[in-house]
Amino acid sequence: MVSALPLLLVAYTVIIAVVIAVIRFGGVAFRLPMQIGAFAFHRLGIFRKLPDAWHAPIPRTSGITCTLNCQACELAWLGCPIGMLQRYVIDSRLPIYIYGVLVAFGVALGRAICGWLCPFGLIMDMLNKVSIHKFHPPEWMRFIKYVYLVGVVVLAFLTGMIFYCRYLCFGALLGVIPYWLTWQTVSATWLVYHVGLFSAYVAFGYLTHGRAWCRYFCPLGAILSILNPLSLVRRNFDWKWCTHCERCKAVCPMGLDPTKDDLKSKVDCIKCGRCVAECKSKSLSIGTVFSGQPQAEKRTIKAPDS
Repeated sequence: MVSALPLLLVAYTVIIAVVIAVIRFGGVAFRLPMQIGAFAFHRLGIFRKLPDAWHAPIPRTSGITCTLNCQACELAWLGCPIGMLQRYVIDSRLPIYIYGVLVAFGVALGRAICGWLCPFGLIMDMLNKVSIHKFHPPEWMRFIKYVYLVGVVVLAFLTGMIFYCRYLCFGALLGVIPYWLTWQTVSATWLVYHVGLFSAYVAFGYLTHGRAWCRYFCPLGAILSILNPLSLVRRNFDWKWCTHCERCKAVCPMGLDPTKDDLKSKVDCIKCGRCVAECKSKSLSIGTVFSGQPQAEKRTIKAPDS
C-alpha cells in the first residue's frame, strides 16, 4: 500500500479535478454520462470474464473509491470504503488510508459523489423514475443513516465479521449473485435472504421516493453529509429572481427545499441539479466555489414585481 501511495494520490487528484471541471464547465447536462461512466469504471472486472479476444487481467486491488461499491462482486476491482473500514476494525488496524480518502473526497465533492459518481446512486435514480411517492416518511428517519454508520464499526468490532455488508447492505446482492451463478458457493437460503433484503429496500423506495436509500440508510452518505458543508461543489440560489413556484422543491429527490440554506440542505443536498433543470427563472445553479452565482443569462429575465 505504501509503495502505491504516490500513484493513488495522483489518481484521486485527477478524479476529483475531472469531476469538478465537468460540474464547473459542463453543468448538469453531463451528470448522466458521468454516472454511467462511473458505473462502468467500477465494473471493469467484467474483462476478467469475457472471451479471450476481449479478456484483460483486471486485478482486484486494495484501492478504494469514495462510493458504495460491493467489493464481493466478481465484476468489481476496487474496494468499498464501508467494507474496507470494517476489515480494518476486525484486523485492529487504524484506518488512516480510509479516513484520508473519505476526507479528501468529502471536502472536495461532498455529497455530489452521491449525485454524480456512486454506482448505486444511478440505480436509485432509475428507481426514482417509477416511484409513486405515495408515502412521506417522517424527517427523523434521516438520522437512521448515522445509526447505520455507528453500527458499521460497532458490529464489526463485536462480531469479528463484516456484519453490515453481510446482513444490512442494499448492494450485497450484487456480490451474492455472481457466486450463485458461477461457483454455487452461496446457499439458497443466503440468496433468498439477500433477494428479500434488496426487495425490501426497493419496495420502500418505490412507495416513497427512489433516493430513499440515500436519504435514510446509506452509511457512506452519512459520512459525506458531515463533510458536505465544506464541499467545493455548491448549489447556488439567487433569491432576487425566484418566482416561488416551488417546482424545484417538488422534484428534489432528497426532499429538500433548494431555495433554503438550512442545515438539512447543507448536509443532504447531493448536487444532482434536478432543481436547476426545473427552475424556469434560472435562480438556481450547481457549480463550485469558483463559479459564483447562477448563470449570467438569467440577468436578461425580468424580475418579478415586488
